[in-house]
Amino acid sequence: MEDIASLHGKETTEKEIKNLEEMAILERTDEGISLNNEVLPLVSEQIRQLKKNLKLTLADKEQTAGIFLKELVAYLQQKVSDLVVAEAIDGAEYLLVWSGKKYRLQLAFSPAWLPAAAEEAAAENSYVAILGPFAAQNWLKMFRYYEYPEFRNYTAYFDPWCCQKMNISKGGLFTYFDWFFRDNYGLKFFIPDEFTRGLHNIGLLRYNDER
Repeated sequence: MEDIASLHGKETTEKEIKNLEEMAILERTDEGISLNNEVLPLVSEQIRQLKKNLKLTLADKEQTAGIFLKELVAYLQQKVSDLVVAEAIDGAEYLLVWSGKKYRLQLAFSPAWLPAAAEEAAAENSYVAILGPFAAQNWLKMFRYYEYPEFRNYTAYFDPWCCQKMNISKGGLFTYFDWFFRDNYGLKFFIPDEFTRGLHNIGLLRYNDER
């Protein structure tokens, strides 16, 4: 919740929480705020549909985020030998298996979702990549999580809307994301300068002139 407030503002976040509580979508418990279990299936389905239908224009080609993800998975199946699509959840999430490792690819609205999954991914020796319009959400606030090995080794952000990424993961399959972007759209994912400077400031990156 603190991350969401840092991205969108505390006042806006609290207002939205109050609205969702009044609609009985969120409820307060002793552990904090959670989704109401009675509406969870309906809300989850609605969110999946909204994510899939997000408009995305790349190289003068307009499509939805769901089609983009579907074409990415199809590209991986074509280019990566021995890749297995183990699970596909309504076109918004895919579980892939390659070289004995699991990769979960997911559409997402918010970059704040990813840190919550990092520890579990590391424990399972699996990799998670989320794709969404993150650069418009002050997403560089999230780079501080790269101090934690579980996060930097097993997770990755990709924002095709702004052709940007934050990724230093050990997941080798993510390299093919860049190739897909190049081969299908003639575009490149760029790493934001602020992200590079942030990595340097926390000691994860050294410039060439340092000895």
